[in-house]
Amino acid sequence: MRFPIWSWRQKLIITSLLCLVLPSVITLILTGLYTKNELRNKAVDKAEQSLEVADLYESNIMKDMVNAFNSIQYDSEMITDLRVAWNKYKKDNTGAVDFFSFKQITEKLDRITFFGGKTYVTILLPGGLYFSNYSTYKNDLKYMYGEPWLQELSKEPTNTTSWIGTQPNYVRSDADQAPNLVTIARTFQLYNSSVKAYIILSKPEEQFSQIFAKYASDQVMMVLDAHGTVISHTDPQQIGQTFRPRNASSGAFDIVKWNGLEYISVTHALPFANWSMQSLTPYESVTSRIGNLFSYVFVLQIIFFLLFAIVLLYFLNQWTKPIMRLARTAAKVEKGLLQERSKVKGRDEIGHLGLAFDSMLDRVGEMIHQIEWEQSRKRMAELELLQAQMNPHFLFNTLNSIRLQAILSGEPAIADNIGSLSTLLRMTINRNNEFVPLHEEIGTIEHYMRLMNFRHSEGVELHTNLASDTLLESIPRFTLQPLVENAYIHGLQQKQGVISISAWKQSGLMLIEIKDSGIGLSEEKIQELQGGSPVSGIGLKNVKERLQIIYGDAFSMEMKNSLPGSGLILILKIPLTVREENRDVSGHVGR
Repeated sequence: MRFPIWSWRQKLIITSLLCLVLPSVITLILTGLYTKNELRNKAVDKAEQSLEVADLYESNIMKDMVNAFNSIQYDSEMITDLRVAWNKYKKDNTGAVDFFSFKQITEKLDRITFFGGKTYVTILLPGGLYFSNYSTYKNDLKYMYGEPWLQELSKEPTNTTSWIGTQPNYVRSDADQAPNLVTIARTFQLYNSSVKAYIILSKPEEQFSQIFAKYASDQVMMVLDAHGTVISHTDPQQIGQTFRPRNASSGAFDIVKWNGLEYISVTHALPFANWSMQSLTPYESVTSRIGNLFSYVFVLQIIFFLLFAIVLLYFLNQWTKPIMRLARTAAKVEKGLLQERSKVKGRDEIGHLGLAFDSMLDRVGEMIHQIEWEQSRKRMAELELLQAQMNPHFLFNTLNSIRLQAILSGEPAIADNIGSLSTLLRMTINRNNEFVPLHEEIGTIEHYMRLMNFRHSEGVELHTNLASDTLLESIPRFTLQPLVENAYIHGLQQKQGVISISAWKQSGLMLIEIKDSGIGLSEEKIQELQGGSPVSGIGLKNVKERLQIIYGDAFSMEMKNSLPGSGLILILKIPLTVREENRDVSGHVGR
């Protein structure tokens, strides 16, 4: 096969012209780039980039501290433990604290993880009772109740967060390694009418300043509060000082004078407490490079002319070789060799063309495989359809006759079980509608439970708690039965117990909870399953995969133990946006 090459000849001519003009153009561009204003803009861009990295790091630290407040304050178990500890402390009325009695509180504080490293957590309760995640040996923290910043915070409303700033390290054992701490505090209440309590978080100031030297070695960076006080600085001597530079000029950035020197100043606001980050780049270090620029211009011109021939040959080879490879591959594909690939790569148009060509061949192969698979599935479906054409009415009529005979014989329990079996068979064989209302699905579960209890002679109880607005919501048929079967057989191990089903709506979702009083799963197994491992158990796997196919990413399934070592809870989150009009004739969701 022959291909026209006129477009490539034109490209070669344009390339030659560009290579002739390129040295002079590049020289002019470099001369313009290294003007005084351009160098200054580059310095600002570098400072902005450093600030963005440092801003992200500092913001993550601050967000992590705020999240730590929330994890403590809104942990119901932690609040309950604190209430018990405080009531016991008041009842003893000795002023002594038995820390072994409150071990669960300190253990919870120790388990809290923080971004950036070590964090000191202190909880001050009314009356002098306090807890911490660090040793308080020879370190009585009751003095904190009299700190001026705590007195001011006590006048603020409950749940007020106060960014205290930098203060000396109050943990004596670590004061030598970390002399300064950055502290924030929040007020809360154990009871609605009780006296305020306080959560105090402190991080070593080095965690804030260590990012400065790593990403801005040629800059002076600092964290300032709303009043200009230095919170964090690479020089510990500057901490606590007030930053008040004198502006020499202003614009997209500021030229400031500080300590007798001129700096290019760039500021970033942090997301909390009106704190900000300041970057100072020495102005002299930026402008000193201008004097060396022109000495390199002549040398650069000679180098560009020498590189011209090498660059021209290189580009000619790079542009023509991939085209020839594509041509050879296209000729082989035309002969029917669909396994051939050009393997042309690159970021230019030719590379994209080669990638698109190979992707097209891959797609053709996938489509051929898909068509073969669909034809096979179609033949299987036709066979199943022929098998399903046997009229099931004979079986239902026979079961109803047996049920009637059991009733006449005075065996209502056997009659009820036969009725449940008939209903389940009818639900299984009936394929008219893949989606059923929730109340109908629950009715199927009740029949199933009756048969399982009859079969295993166990008194497993089924409790349902369905919100009224969920009863008519449609779900795929036999969604809950495999989950109830899994709870009956594996959770309760076919012994006595309780299986509960609850349903309610929340934020555009219908939540269905299946809970059993069985043996549950280990936390390691739950973490493994939640982390994306294949779901164990045919019932769990089929239900999850089926609902993900129907609803896509909008569906999710959570798994947890109700109590450690007892009972498993499954929560299905089914979107309410899928309606009947979005399903095709066969009952599947339309894409």
